[in-house]
Amino acid sequence: MPLSEILPAVNQLSHQDKLRLIHFLLLAVAKEEGFELEPANHQTQEGLLNQLASTEAVVWSPYDAHEAAQTLSDLLAEAKQKSDA
Repeated sequence: MPLSEILPAVNQLSHQDKLRLIHFLLLAVAKEEGFELEPANHQTQEGLLNQLASTEAVVWSPYDAHEAAQTLSDLLAEAKQKSDA
């Protein structure tokens, strides 16, 4: 089912159901990444937070990505030279 069909239904959910959906999605994504997090009804919220804290997450940001900016600049200059030729 496309996301565009799901979003209107999500907007109609109650606040509590939106939180349950977030929790469900968190567990599903963690499982896809190879982490077996127990659902909240099997452990306390503190236990789940501790389990999440013990996992590693890699977050990339373009901030201070000077090499990426230089690579993009080089590619743009090369493309401009080809289009001018």
